[in-house]
Amino acid sequence: MFKHSFFFRYLSPYTGVLLMNVLLRTLSALFTVFLLLGIAPLLSILFNTPETTPAKESVSYDVENNLLSFMEEWVSTSMQTNGAYTTLAYVIAGILILYFFKNLFSYLGLYFFTPIRNGVLESLRNDLYRRLLILPISFYSFHRKGDLLSRLSNDIQEIDENILKQIQQVLIDFLLFIFMLGALFFISPPLTLAVLIILPFAGLLIGSFSRSLRKISPQLQILVGSLGAQTEESIQGLKTIKSFNTIPYSTFTYQALNAKMTKLRTIVCRRTDLSSPLSEFIGTISIVVLLILGGFFILHSAGIASANMSANFGAIKATAFISFLVTLTQIINPAKNLATAYYSLKRGKASVRRVKDILYAEEKILEKENALPIQSFEDSIEFKNMSFGYANTLENEKEPKEFCYVLKNINLRIKKGSFIALVGASGAGKSSLVDLIPRFYDCSEGEVLLDGHSIKDYKIEDIRALSAVVSQDTILFNDSILNNINLGITGVKRDDVIHAATAAYADDFIMETDHGYDSMIGDGGTKLSGGQRQRLSIARALLKDAPILILDEATSALDTISEKMVQDALQNLSKDRTIIAIAHRLSTIRSADEIVVLEKGCIVERGTHEELVAKQGVYYKLYGMS
Repeated sequence: MFKHSFFFRYLSPYTGVLLMNVLLRTLSALFTVFLLLGIAPLLSILFNTPETTPAKESVSYDVENNLLSFMEEWVSTSMQTNGAYTTLAYVIAGILILYFFKNLFSYLGLYFFTPIRNGVLESLRNDLYRRLLILPISFYSFHRKGDLLSRLSNDIQEIDENILKQIQQVLIDFLLFIFMLGALFFISPPLTLAVLIILPFAGLLIGSFSRSLRKISPQLQILVGSLGAQTEESIQGLKTIKSFNTIPYSTFTYQALNAKMTKLRTIVCRRTDLSSPLSEFIGTISIVVLLILGGFFILHSAGIASANMSANFGAIKATAFISFLVTLTQIINPAKNLATAYYSLKRGKASVRRVKDILYAEEKILEKENALPIQSFEDSIEFKNMSFGYANTLENEKEPKEFCYVLKNINLRIKKGSFIALVGASGAGKSSLVDLIPRFYDCSEGEVLLDGHSIKDYKIEDIRALSAVVSQDTILFNDSILNNINLGITGVKRDDVIHAATAAYADDFIMETDHGYDSMIGDGGTKLSGGQRQRLSIARALLKDAPILILDEATSALDTISEKMVQDALQNLSKDRTIIAIAHRLSTIRSADEIVVLEKGCIVERGTHEELVAKQGVYYKLYGMS
């Protein structure tokens, strides 16, 4: 069963270290119990009560037939031979040695467990980050970025605090509890049975609180993600918030979410904190009951007992009873920690579920087992009876309400070296059509062919290596200009980057920055203008040198001067390449070999600029408005 658990794949590489940790924790727990049992001979010396007694008839729970009796006899013999002070020194030295080894093994257990804990977190973060990159773009249509970031940070932290940290604590507490319980039975089985009668009531109370906590914790994690998402959206849309004077509304929405989260956190914290005083209260009741019973058994041991009771039943010396009480007080803390850990594990399971939602999310863009490699584009791209759409499903819905088609029955062949333009109103499906070429999405019906083979037959990395995308929304990273141009391309010389930037008309403004190609461009390229960012994107595409060039409204948001420079850069980029351009400014695609007009997901017109203007149809109207 454990092999199929979530943590098996992360803990299995550390099996040997885990076993070593268990051994060290066991030794630490054993030395703790020996340390507690060593209190009895120390008390015997202080109270000057040791005496050698003849062996009596064996009774399993008679204190004089166990280790305590042996230690008391040793103390008695040592005091007669070496004196009380020397014997006291021996006992104290023994206790110190036991205490040293107890803490030594406890530290070594932590020492070996720390790399396991941090290694599991590292692997979790790596897998989660890689999964976020692999999942299809459609996945992000149903998830807010802030919530996903919360799962990568807050939920991973929750797993660390409430599961991994508790694993190491539970191990030592469980061993201590078992060994101390064994020590209690060793000292006095009747008194220990009395303790065990009380424990089931504690389990029932703890279980009732844990069930309510299990229901609240997932709600709390969702609210944490929602707060992160709203914060990120507010920072990104700060200009819009200020220009439309929506600061009060945004603040009110945030405060409402924050208040709800605070209320839930208060409930969770109160119920979690209740486990500690509840355990202590139960422990206090146990001690009171034991004081009553222990006093009775001590008096019975001295000869004052009921005539109807067996002569040996429950007999216990005062020093042994004190050792029992000390051990009992020490067993309360591990029991309390186990109860608290139960709460923590319930909270951690909510974070595990949120992380598993990403790690086990459906990967719709899959590569075949024996996918074909492809290194070059030789003939054509063809959309054959192709339709594309998506299920209109909310994140918390199991079944889709309906299937929405974005593209319907597309038949289009793009020959190598041709210039194809896609035009149409917003929402016509232009961007969706070009996104099918690098397999950002897969078509719902029909197929997309590359050189006569379905693109699903090829390796995904090879397919994407054949195309370069220059879009209106240029994506740059908070890194140097050099690294933004040389994105994901290995073995490229600095001179190659400079050559690509020069061809993209970007070298001039790059050299005007403080550190040239090593200048940092800020988050999303905020230190650059729109035209400069676009030219860096074109330089990136030039350096990639892909045979298929996809231009997704690359100049629509630029001013006249910037557009002219970007257009010149695109002319350099388009040489000896197959170009698929999406444009709202129809003047930029008049020279296209073929213009394809889309309307409501269907091809309604196609031809050259002159042919379409002569038809005076949809394209003619669009051209007149451009």
